Amino acid sequence: MDAYIRVERLVREKYGKDATTKKAIGDFMLTESHAVNVKSNNVAKQNYSPNMISIKKMHEWVFEERHDLSFVFVDYREQDGELEVLKESGLIPIEQISWECLSIEAQGYGVIQMCRTLKIVPDQTKSQFYRGFLAAYEKYRQKEAKKHDKFAQRFITDPDTINW
Repeated sequence: MDAYIRVERLVREKYGKDATTKKAIGDFMLTESHAVNVKSNNVAKQNYSPNMISIKKMHEWVFEERHDLSFVFVDYREQDGELEVLKESGLIPIEQISWECLSIEAQGYGVIQMCRTLKIVPDQTKSQFYRGFLAAYEKYRQKEAKKHDKFAQRFITDPDTINW
């Protein structure tokens, strides 16, 4: 069994929960309206900006349906098949995660990624998190528009440059 699955199971069991049927939202449900997503990090490997959640799924779950979403961050090491949990964050509501450590990157409608060291803002509200989301989303949209415009220039502006 993969280490990340074992880490997820350990966290679920700690909270006395089974695997969720809403996998796109979280790894397990704390309540019917509170999903928890476990993010594991093997400290022996070089990890790059892990995906947190699709912006579409996050927006629907948290802001349209008015549900809760929390994350548990786990650092672990695996040696000779043995799993050692080095650090576990406990439940962190999404709205307490600073946009200073998050970005939206291209994947489907966009995906929230952890691009810097986790920064928690304990008194940040969902409304404040949402304003940060809107700013990050606008930055993402502009970056994507530039990328698509640059690509389109290759064939829209001068289609006669293609030699058939």
